[in-house]
Amino acid sequence: MATESPHMGSASRPSPAVVIVMGVSGSGKSTIGALLASRLHWEFEDADWIHPASNVDKMHSGIPLTDEDRWP
Repeated sequence: MATESPHMGSASRPSPAVVIVMGVSGSGKSTIGALLASRLHWEFEDADWIHPASNVDKMHSGIPLTDEDRWP
């Protein structure tokens, strides 16, 4: 992602279209993402929602997903 130099003045920049919050299991990504989306009046999508329930159960239990778990 390109950034402006602090010496370029205060030119306005377009807002980002997507923000991705990443981190290890249990670090609060869903909480921060939901709060950020609420504050910005954006839609919030959690990647956990696209996993089958068995994968979500593993992740919530602190069990890492295997390559097989991630296969569509």
